[in-house]
Amino acid sequence: MRIFFQIRPIFAALRSHKTAVLLLVLEIALTMAVLGNLVFIVYGTMQRSHTPTGVAESQIGLIQSIGVIGEDNPGTVAGNLATMRAAPGVADAAYGFLPLWHADRGPLFLDASRQHPAVHAYEFVGSQGLNRTLGLHVVRGRDFTDTELPDVMDVLMGKIAAPVQALLTESLAQRLYPDGNALGSILYDGTKSLRVIGIVDHLRGEITGSASDDDSLVYEFRVGTQNMGGGYLVRSQPGRLPEALRAAAAALQKANPGHVESKVLTMAELRENYFESDLAAGRMLVAIMLILLIVTALGVSGLASFWVQQRRRQIGMRRALGATRRDILHYFQMENLLIVSGGVLLGALFAYALNLFLMHRFELAHLPSHYLAVGALALWLLGQLAVLGPALRAAAVPPVVATRSV
Repeated sequence: MRIFFQIRPIFAALRSHKTAVLLLVLEIALTMAVLGNLVFIVYGTMQRSHTPTGVAESQIGLIQSIGVIGEDNPGTVAGNLATMRAAPGVADAAYGFLPLWHADRGPLFLDASRQHPAVHAYEFVGSQGLNRTLGLHVVRGRDFTDTELPDVMDVLMGKIAAPVQALLTESLAQRLYPDGNALGSILYDGTKSLRVIGIVDHLRGEITGSASDDDSLVYEFRVGTQNMGGGYLVRSQPGRLPEALRAAAAALQKANPGHVESKVLTMAELRENYFESDLAAGRMLVAIMLILLIVTALGVSGLASFWVQQRRRQIGMRRALGATRRDILHYFQMENLLIVSGGVLLGALFAYALNLFLMHRFELAHLPSHYLAVGALALWLLGQLAVLGPALRAAAVPPVVATRSV
């Protein structure tokens, strides 16, 4: 408890160094404001980079192919899929879109007039078997049956009159039909009507951190003799994705030499490419945080060292009057704690102000208070470590030497 009785004389001593104390408090406050928001941004990026898309990522690969019509490319979409399914290690294959690679996001309407969009959602479109290849889980309603699927050319030409059967994610179903009556409902995109036959748990088109990432729908079409390039999706047997993807790509190339393969990637590689720039920015922000902490620590340590030199006579007098080394050490630690606490309190206000600006300008989420608590704890600990060296030097000054100093 003795340390708390030193607070009053500490304040008295700090008043004689107002400018230095104010500058250090402002430095700590700015560090606190920037540190809290940068930690929030970096942690959010790390969280997003590990957010699941809702598909069986460990078993899915992509073969992006450019179809070229000619004698050396006699294959069809249906034939290509059959060729890939026969490759070693392949469990299923489909033609279509994949999360983090290509998913159209467009308006959905609840009425045929299409005047006012209810939401914007990702549309995953592909051949029969797309749902199985992605590994989606129907939690309510039913899955597609091949006999009800429209022909791909009718889809491309916009010649579909009857509603196309579709699956919605839980998120999209809740957003469109909060009363829970999604199954059997009719909704509309820009060109056709869709009938909801089932609900899947998750399917994220992108991972931006927004709740709307999981607003997706799926519908399938029949493919046959068409010759098209695009995305061929391969689902492997468990643990065999690299082998199965290579085998499927080789089989496709052998059957259709005119297919130019521009990309052959696993879902993990797609995820890595998707987050490459975000993670690079995150590493840069971590470097900025380390620089801020180092500069702040140097400021605290430098000022404490200066004050130790300036107070040698005062330290010596206290030692001569009975103060122990521990008392001197605690004095400088408490002094530092008070300065850092002032910077932390001011920095918390700066942090929220900066967060409001980022929310308004860049749609950043609200800064949770526990990030400020972590930042405050880090600065308190940093301050104590930074002042420890000067404080130990002050505590080691012999009373006789100190009293002879001028």
